[in-house]
Amino acid sequence: MSKWLLWFIGFLLGILASVLYFSKVYAYEYTPDDLYLVASVTYSEAGNQSELGQRLVADTIFNRVDSVDFPNTVSEVIFHRGQYTKRRLAPPPSTQQLVAEELYSRTNPYVLWFRTGNYHTYGTPLIVEGSHYFSGEVDYGNDERNAQLYFQPLRQYEMEE
Repeated sequence: MSKWLLWFIGFLLGILASVLYFSKVYAYEYTPDDLYLVASVTYSEAGNQSELGQRLVADTIFNRVDSVDFPNTVSEVIFHRGQYTKRRLAPPPSTQQLVAEELYSRTNPYVLWFRTGNYHTYGTPLIVEGSHYFSGEVDYGNDERNAQLYFQPLRQYEMEE
């Protein structure tokens, strides 16, 4: 084989490896048990919060599954040491419905962490909803105008309620 053909094959393999690593093209297939577990954790963590607060908690789980920086399955994300509450409440149908909706249309595709009372020391502070402070991986260039544009869809969602 010529060295150009070998170079070309190596080039194509490099592109394929990059695509697999950076975009997770091996999409995770959610099962009904996964969605019930997400709903249970969402209700356990945010059952006393607004619908938006519950949606954002569900988004932290889905966004982590989609991220290359976190485990690849719902169970691994939820049961990762020190993350979500170990308490599991049976979610009402309304929480199960909003989790199913969030799977296909995320309220916020950037939230990865939340806590009560203050932001985490890592991640970019994004939004406070109820008693939860959400942060994530988003860079809007430390420009307040860009941050306001980023949160515009969220503000519209709040006004529609």
